Amino acid sequence: MFIARCPHCRSVDFRGVGLRNWLERMARVLLAPYRCSLCGRHFFLFRWAAPAEGTA
Repeated sequence: MFIARCPHCRSVDFRGVGLRNWLERMARVLLAPYRCSLCGRHFFLFRWAAPAEGTA
């Protein structure tokens, strides 16, 4: 959650995904949801630690 890598496989190849439930909607002020392109798992990054749009 602190660095722009997948916490499961350490890949830097991921993309932003939509919000899935009300808890994610409440946390969207601080957290942004992503899905790893390599392993397919969901994870969250702090908005200020996430890469700029179009660079990940």
